[in-house]
Amino acid sequence: MQEIAERFEVTERTVYRDLQELQEQRIPLTRGEHGYRLVEGSTLRPLNLSAAERAVLKVALSNPALRNNPALAQQLAPLVDKLDNVTRFVEESTEALIAGPERSGEPAPEVSLQLQMAVRERRTVRAEYTSLTTPGTRWRKLDPFGTFHRAGVWYVAGRCHTNDEMRIFRLDRVSSVEVGNERFEPPSLDLEQYLSDSWAVFLGNQEHVVRLEVQPDLAPLFRAGRHHPGEDVNEQADGSVHYTVTLTHLEEIARFVLGFGGRVRVVGPEQLQERIRELAQGVLQSLSVSSGE
Repeated sequence: MQEIAERFEVTERTVYRDLQELQEQRIPLTRGEHGYRLVEGSTLRPLNLSAAERAVLKVALSNPALRNNPALAQQLAPLVDKLDNVTRFVEESTEALIAGPERSGEPAPEVSLQLQMAVRERRTVRAEYTSLTTPGTRWRKLDPFGTFHRAGVWYVAGRCHTNDEMRIFRLDRVSSVEVGNERFEPPSLDLEQYLSDSWAVFLGNQEHVVRLEVQPDLAPLFRAGRHHPGEDVNEQADGSVHYTVTLTHLEEIARFVLGFGGRVRVVGPEQLQERIRELAQGVLQSLSVSSGE
């Protein structure tokens, strides 16, 4: 602490206060033998642009009037590359200055612009959407309430006219949008509150209290990072972490836990334990088939 204070020519009290503010902003800091650092695997966002701002820039840079000028076109190519490189990890939330790699494809600029306009003007749209559960691509009529970024993926939330209910769609699966003249009145909706019982976006009808035991080497990811607004993180004497969260759908957290390869133990519920076994067995079976056993 003294070294930090001397390095930045401030008091140790100021250092403590600044570190506390960083932790309140959910920036995952951890302290080791070499001092404070970001939790391994986290990255600082180099440029904060919203989806709409990024889309406008890309459309402007692709303007034929600019590209038809040889001198400008030569300068535009590296500029577009730089824009892509520094905005790969775009995030709307002012709290989320730290994030891992995106897990979705990049939304088409024209799709983002059309949806942002429809949200702003409260206009119903027709969206061409590819679903993983329903084969093929089809048009859906949608009242878009807003676009948001969650768990590395961009989504649009709104009322689906086909199902006459609130639905969430991935933006990278929307290939085209047509904005109509029909208007809608959006509900008083807090997306964070709406999704508070999900791990990411999957919602169910039954509450499950998920209890995990995290090994000491992974503890900083749970102790300093924020995975869910309703989480309860308790550090143990041996350096491990007991993690508890209440969810209404278990599929997303099952896949999350499986990704740690057994270094996170599921204490409960049994439904989550069983689902992880099914997923693990599926992986093992696919490996056996591919190896010819």
